[in-house]
Amino acid sequence: MKILASLMSVACAVCIPIAAQAADPILLGVSAPYSGPAAMAAERERWGIDLAVEEINAAGGVLGRPLELVAEDNRCNPSEAVNVANRLVSEKVVAIIGAHCSSAGLATMPIIKEAGIPLVSGVASSPNITELSGVGGNEWAFRINPSDAAMMRTLVSYLGEKKLFGSVAIIAEDTDFGRGGANAFEPLAKEAGIEVLSKDFVPQNTPDFTPVLTRVSRSKPDAIALFQLGGDQINMLRNAMQLGLKIPYTGRAELGGENMQIIKAGGMEGSVSAWSYSPEIDDPKNKALAEKIMAKHDLLPVLQTWAGYDSVRIIAQAIEDAGSADPAAIRDALAKLTFKTVMGPEVSFDDHNQAGRIVIIQGVKDNKVEILEVVDAK
Repeated sequence: MKILASLMSVACAVCIPIAAQAADPILLGVSAPYSGPAAMAAERERWGIDLAVEEINAAGGVLGRPLELVAEDNRCNPSEAVNVANRLVSEKVVAIIGAHCSSAGLATMPIIKEAGIPLVSGVASSPNITELSGVGGNEWAFRINPSDAAMMRTLVSYLGEKKLFGSVAIIAEDTDFGRGGANAFEPLAKEAGIEVLSKDFVPQNTPDFTPVLTRVSRSKPDAIALFQLGGDQINMLRNAMQLGLKIPYTGRAELGGENMQIIKAGGMEGSVSAWSYSPEIDDPKNKALAEKIMAKHDLLPVLQTWAGYDSVRIIAQAIEDAGSADPAAIRDALAKLTFKTVMGPEVSFDDHNQAGRIVIIQGVKDNKVEILEVVDAK
């Protein structure tokens, strides 16, 4: 009998993890541009998503169930984003991370509202998303990063206070992101006494920015305010270096990531930009994220990496708080929760389901990026 009891004890000890592993997974959808002008940024976002899922599952999952991803490529295209959203709905995901690009996110919002599935965004920054979410009509759409309106208010306040640029030219992509950022920046710049000399909207995937750069440079702006995705932005910066332009950049110019090669070569000296994440923020969780991403990918995390990482963590917390993986229960929990971002501050969603408050003002000096100011833009 003692031998039998011992065998049963061993069997039960073994069966517990097997049962946990056999539990039905909780499906999370991911809508991201794995091809097209934002493909590299989407890859960086996936690094954060995968790491968060890996950590959560290693710790026992959520409600004893593992997280499993269903990822689809929306190509940063509104029409394809609609198709992706419909496919994810049919896959019975309980929440969606995405859709990365503002145009894709705005196109996705009516689909998730009709289906009753929460959407958490950490990259798309169009002010229109704020206006349409929560009390704006779509209670299923949530965002953890600040909008371009919030970032531009913070940036222009800094530029005006420091009197860095007397005039700017705006170059933006012809999308919801580009137009949203440019249109948020322009009136604020004028109020701060910064003259806006020109405003150009350029199609995505433009092969050569030489014509627009040549035209803009003739007006001799003190800075160029950029609102472009990473692939187009680095191509434009390369064109500017080929032309020998020595004009600083502002707006949503990325002072890091793939642009570090331009920065180190002196092509962005004197630039000042607003961003929503930095691996240099001195918080233990942020330092741990930076170390893990560096170990896995030999690169530091960028804002998209943070966005993916914290989006998964927030959804997991909402599921735990709700005690359920039901989409409506997750939505209700998201609306109520307070969570600690990897950058330190505790935040929660406002009436428009927006939780993005941290705006980082960065600058380039001596071919190096430095944090000039970290602002709580509540």
